[in-house]
Amino acid sequence: MLSEIIRLCKKYDIRLSPRLSQHFLHAEHVLDLEVSAASISENDIVLDIGAGFGFLTEKLAKFAKRVYAVEIDPRILKVLSVRLRDLIDSGRVVVIRGDILRVDLPTDVNKIVSNPPFHIISHILFRIARTYFVKSSFDLCVLIVQLDYAKKMMARLGEKRSRLSATIQYFAEVEILHRISRRNFFPVPEVDAAIVRLVPRRVKHLVDFEVYNYVITRLFNMPNRVLRRVIRHQFPDINTRLVLEELISHGISITKRIRELSNEELEVIAKIIWEHSKTRH
Repeated sequence: MLSEIIRLCKKYDIRLSPRLSQHFLHAEHVLDLEVSAASISENDIVLDIGAGFGFLTEKLAKFAKRVYAVEIDPRILKVLSVRLRDLIDSGRVVVIRGDILRVDLPTDVNKIVSNPPFHIISHILFRIARTYFVKSSFDLCVLIVQLDYAKKMMARLGEKRSRLSATIQYFAEVEILHRISRRNFFPVPEVDAAIVRLVPRRVKHLVDFEVYNYVITRLFNMPNRVLRRVIRHQFPDINTRLVLEELISHGISITKRIRELSNEELEVIAKIIWEHSKTRH
């Protein structure tokens, strides 16, 4: 596969840009691991973000009912369209030209399998989570991301928690399936990667995501400070005494550091802070 990628780049005069995270996966066994992890069947409609030359898209289309392939680079789109012409003509592959952060996303997707660009991965994750993970018809997402990023996504209590882990885990359970050597990409990136699987959390949330995000963004501005001090510093317009009393009544320790709080505790905190914020307006 590596020789084919190099051949296509030469034929179409394409210079891949590491700045745009154009590191193409050339290990077929890794592609197979992704497809297997998503358990693709003939009823699935799959979204592939950053489809590149279409090697993953092609594998997905062998099993899925339909694959939407999103790609922004017009030079690469040309190659994708030529390589997958038969699949495109048959409707098994639908090419979406444009920026994944701006294009209209298809509504019938039930799985995402993708090797998305690393440099905008957080923006991609937040968009697809808010678009798809809230739907009862959506099943799962399998991605290749940087290894360090994957570890941050799934950080649990006792580990180095961050706004990223708190936000992603609002929507999904995160699991690292396989570590992927950087040598499986062309050009070779600076870091190793990982295959991660995200399965939507089917829970009734105490607050909607906008409220949750508003509160935790401010809390995680000071992740190593205790909750009591962070609330006083980050939410000066609320009645701190009443908020702290209510938190204690819910069994939440106000002397915990922000990074030590569980997802469930963060939702309770967000709900109480938001309720007290609303009473002032």
